[in-house]
Amino acid sequence: MIAQINNLFRRNLLAKISSIIAAILLWIIVMDNQNPVIEGSYTVPLSFTDVPEGYKVLHNDQTIKVNLRGPRSYFVNYESKDCRAYSNLNGLDEGSHEVNIEAKFPQGFELVSITPNQTQIKLDPYIERQMPADLIVTGAAGANATVTKVTQSSDTVTVIGARTAAESVTRVIGYVGLSGNKEDFSLQVPMTAINADGRALQDVRVVPSFMNVEVKITLGLMKKLVPIEPDIVVSEGLEIAKITLDPEQIEIAGQELIVAPIDKIKTQTVTVPLGETSIKQTVNLIIPTGVTVKSNQVDIAIELKPKAANQP
Repeated sequence: MIAQINNLFRRNLLAKISSIIAAILLWIIVMDNQNPVIEGSYTVPLSFTDVPEGYKVLHNDQTIKVNLRGPRSYFVNYESKDCRAYSNLNGLDEGSHEVNIEAKFPQGFELVSITPNQTQIKLDPYIERQMPADLIVTGAAGANATVTKVTQSSDTVTVIGARTAAESVTRVIGYVGLSGNKEDFSLQVPMTAINADGRALQDVRVVPSFMNVEVKITLGLMKKLVPIEPDIVVSEGLEIAKITLDPEQIEIAGQELIVAPIDKIKTQTVTVPLGETSIKQTVNLIIPTGVTVKSNQVDIAIELKPKAANQP
């Protein structure tokens, strides 16, 4: 029986081997036509590994193009999420660095190129800043009602974030809405960090993020709208070309004997730094004793010009 099997196997052995080789070659040709090797690309977000503790990575290249070569079926079966572009930041310290970009992708692909293959990053240390917590009262109390006192749980807050973002914070503000109230009330006010343009900054954290506020309201006080008068000191040889106040007037309230004689509210002194010809600043108001206001601050924009030669 075994001899018969051996004879059967050996009979026309060369032809059988040739047939097997031909079949393999035919399969390769068919598969090459049906599933050719092609080039394609995936656009993926750039990530970072081994980021030094206590630093935030600042960079401009948000996405990276990874160009790969592989069978066409691979590009059908895999998606961008299966590919990754990253830079290793191990050993780097504060400041700017140019780093290489690497890629990881499914087995069976061949890397053609990474675009871009380098990126400029900055390691920005996280810092904390103590800043005043400014409350802005909006809206109006009810008829014949006046806000006499606004008390907040803390005069300061802590701003936490990467140095570039944290140092761009100029104010931390919260809005207290009166909403026609005639009685004392309390609320939690969300605090927001803003920059010099008045834009809220999302890359920093304010602690506490909410301020506990109590508002005291009194009925029957006299109210009056008066102009705000800025007190400005400028360098020798310059004079004020333009002043912009926001707001230009303020509502004051209190006993009639105190409020009636008041015809203006002055600001604290603003000294324009030497060499500056324009500034923007938030300034406290000088509020007389016994007088209440919704907000004790005003935004001032000052523009200067050279004093005329014939002026003293």
